[in-house]
Amino acid sequence: MKSYKILFLFLLVLLYSCTKDIELDLPEPDKKYVIEGYIENGHYPVIAVTRNSSYFDPINSEYIMNLFVLDAKVYISNGETIEECSLSTNNLMNGIWPFLYYTTNQMVGELGKTYSITVIIGSDTITGSDTMPSQVYLDSLWCEPIKGNDTLRDLWISWTDPPQKNFYRFFTKRLSRDNYFVPSALFVLDDVYFNNLYFKVNLVRGIENIYNDSTYRDTEIGKYKVGDTVIVKTTNLTRQHYNFWRTAEQEIYTGGSPFMNPVRIRHTVDGGLGVFGCYAATYDTIVIY
Repeated sequence: MKSYKILFLFLLVLLYSCTKDIELDLPEPDKKYVIEGYIENGHYPVIAVTRNSSYFDPINSEYIMNLFVLDAKVYISNGETIEECSLSTNNLMNGIWPFLYYTTNQMVGELGKTYSITVIIGSDTITGSDTMPSQVYLDSLWCEPIKGNDTLRDLWISWTDPPQKNFYRFFTKRLSRDNYFVPSALFVLDDVYFNNLYFKVNLVRGIENIYNDSTYRDTEIGKYKVGDTVIVKTTNLTRQHYNFWRTAEQEIYTGGSPFMNPVRIRHTVDGGLGVFGCYAATYDTIVIY
């Protein structure tokens, strides 16, 4: 037994002596600009311009604020006129983006029109374009009880998908509770399985901020509370706009997990990263009873 102990100690010392601190020289990503912009029917365009960052950079409020580009020249065209967007610091989207480029002149979204943007930052030029599809209206929306829970409800929607190709993204906003329209956890939908058919689905409430730890302690997550007044925003997208959000949401919600297949985000702009797209939107309201 004593010889086994000596052998064990010898192996322990040997293993310890073989350890070595390894310092990885991680490459910095190529510096690129990131666009997130959209235009909705009946609304003015909204565009955010930021810089990309390294995966391992420390994240804090000062660092995030420094990612915003405040000296870009941003232009938007509807094929007939071109307008220059102005920089706003008035938290147009209730603090989601503290700095936005927008226009409040005659450039509002119209169904069927093609819109394009040009963003100039120094010697860099980023461009993108998209076409506003047709609107799709819900047939109905209703809530259903949850077994064993008297205070929360599931929200359901139904509609008849039109015969043309459609791609959907849904948002909800609880009046007096949500600061903005939150994308549903339903993600985006391709009508490949229900084209020109009646379809219904549980509209799971999305997460307002996936990086906030308190979000995951929310006992109402995915549900709606009795007494809530909820606005449902139904949007129709083009294929390229859908492909961006499909791949981006996969990347966001998997968190870059090493156990998942890597996701290649389908950017829709040239000369940079990100998306510019059109939303053909309709709105419905329900009181959760």
